[in-house]
Amino acid sequence: MDKFKVLIPSSNGSGRLGETISSPIIEKEGQGYTETFISFGAFSEIIEAEALLNYLKTKFARTMLGVVKTTQGNKTKVVWSKVPLQDFTESSDIDWSVSISEIDKQLYKKYGLSQEEISFIETKVKSME
Repeated sequence: MDKFKVLIPSSNGSGRLGETISSPIIEKEGQGYTETFISFGAFSEIIEAEALLNYLKTKFARTMLGVVKTTQGNKTKVVWSKVPLQDFTESSDIDWSVSISEIDKQLYKKYGLSQEEISFIETKVKSME
């Protein structure tokens, strides 16, 4: 019962590449939510849920989501299939405590994105801080 999850609406946006997602929130298990949301994770530590929340706000993750997502629907595993799983613990290779833009820079390096790919993402995708 003492787990933390990140929730986002199961329908959001239009399916445009890199669009923002509606206000992700952290829910402590047991509070409850309806089927109009999808949940991610089941973390013992709130810091891990906060790291996931930050990841979902990155331009990188939202670009990868947009590779498959073509409608407002977020709910299926297929829609999220191109968004790489991450380690959200303190031993992660990503420092989740920094700004979203700094997290993006770490992700670009981790996945070996070219300057051209980075420029595309940075110009096409809106920031979410």
